[in-house]
Amino acid sequence: MAENMEHLEELHTWIRNGDVQALLEMSRALHPADAAERLAVLRPEELGRYIELLGTAQALDIFEFVPFEIQKETLKYLPRTILVELMSLMSPDDRADLVEELDEKSQERLLSLLMQAERQDILKLITYPEGSAGAYMTTDYAFLRADGTIRSALDQLRFQALKKETIYYVYVVNQARKLIGFVSLRELIMAHPDMDIAAVMNKNVISVRVDEDIENVAKEMTHYDFLAIPVVDADDRLVGIITYDDVFDVMTEEATEDMYLLANLDTDEKISSPLPRSVKLRVPWLLINLCTALLAAFTVNFFSGTIARYVALASLMPIVAGIGGNAGTQSLTVVVRALALGEIKVKGNWKVLFKQIGVGFFSGLICGMVMAGIAYAWFGNVWLSLILWMAMTTNLILAGLFGAMVPITLRKLKLDPALGSSIFVTMATDVGGFSTFLGLSSLLLHYLVE
Repeated sequence: MAENMEHLEELHTWIRNGDVQALLEMSRALHPADAAERLAVLRPEELGRYIELLGTAQALDIFEFVPFEIQKETLKYLPRTILVELMSLMSPDDRADLVEELDEKSQERLLSLLMQAERQDILKLITYPEGSAGAYMTTDYAFLRADGTIRSALDQLRFQALKKETIYYVYVVNQARKLIGFVSLRELIMAHPDMDIAAVMNKNVISVRVDEDIENVAKEMTHYDFLAIPVVDADDRLVGIITYDDVFDVMTEEATEDMYLLANLDTDEKISSPLPRSVKLRVPWLLINLCTALLAAFTVNFFSGTIARYVALASLMPIVAGIGGNAGTQSLTVVVRALALGEIKVKGNWKVLFKQIGVGFFSGLICGMVMAGIAYAWFGNVWLSLILWMAMTTNLILAGLFGAMVPITLRKLKLDPALGSSIFVTMATDVGGFSTFLGLSSLLLHYLVE
């Protein structure tokens, strides 16, 4: 902690005194991500002054690692010339993402400063629907014509490499800019200089449409182990590429979203959210949960006469519901993950339901047998043990059924399969567990009392 405060004081002093040499030495001594972590504690106006002192070319690598919200605020404090230079040097996708998040007035100011080509590129990228491949792609990619030689291709790449984000793969297009193949940099280097590009390129090129859902793009890139994937329009013209770092961000966002939704949290809530906002985002889900809990309470109240005649039921019924809830969460987690990874199709998923029901049945038999033995040792009533065994087996079957059925149904309704799933599954296992256990106890009450 003391060391961090010391670094912060040094940064304040260097920026205040305009000590460019000290700032350069710090920037070069650290990885850009580590340097950005230090700079993130500065006020936006101080970070703007840092960029001005260091120069946009030096500061850009670090600035791109600074949290998005701080980037937006910092732009307000940059001089016009520095702002134009910084935005011109940024990769097209990062530049478009940043502009899209600005308010309308700031967008107009920034776009008016940029060159026409850059302005048109940004406007085109931000018009693609949110969650589509076009919204995540970059127009910064290397491409070649099929009718050239390897020698000329390498010369072109030397020129393009200075301005391109990545050249893991080089995409080959025809005169109409339609994507017809690709070649790796390794293949270009290893090939004879006088060979034609068409002779070494791979024609079996896998691409995605510009309007394709980014989650599907992420699955394809993971499946094929790509570092980048080309994006084409409706006429198969190459319009951009999506790199793995962008897809990794998407996968992280989706995993976080599923985790939040399974816990019945709004994805807009952050650890830094103000207290009133956190309360506002959580209470609606808690009220929904309260309604389902009341349904379980009404179920218990319906059998209050049975509980009054055999009080031991009150101490055992939470076990039946609790084990069912845990089993339901297990099935729910497995199915939601499988849906997210595309392992389950929307149609023909009856095998998944039967599998989860089967798991619930055998898990119920085992756990119910164990609990039946404990109940017999505790209360010495064989009928109570038998009821407990049957109730736990039935409730774990329900847990498997609803744990699979709820997320699959939500997906069929075009909703996120994690959305509120845990509330509905818990409701099913609570009501089902109480109903089965207390219902059987009511039917066999005269045996219990005897």
